[in-house]
Amino acid sequence: MKSTVSYKNYLIRAESFQREKNGTWIPQYNFTRQTIASKGNDFPSQQYQLNEALPTEDAADDFALQKAMEWIDKAHLQVEGQSTPVRD
Repeated sequence: MKSTVSYKNYLIRAESFQREKNGTWIPQYNFTRQTIASKGNDFPSQQYQLNEALPTEDAADDFALQKAMEWIDKAHLQVEGQSTPVRD
């Protein structure tokens, strides 16, 4: 199915695949940070193959997209936490 979504200034693409014909699907994603002044920078800034096997391409793509969004959310929390020092 090869799903693509825009999420928090990132373009995420699910690229799940089968190791064997008629086998299970391995979730994989890549994403690129979208910038206003983009000049055709279309290579992935993050690519990850997950250690899961799912029965269908759709299920694997959905899982990959979910994990990519979780990674982005976690990265945003870390950046926000570093930029805002805690003071007593």
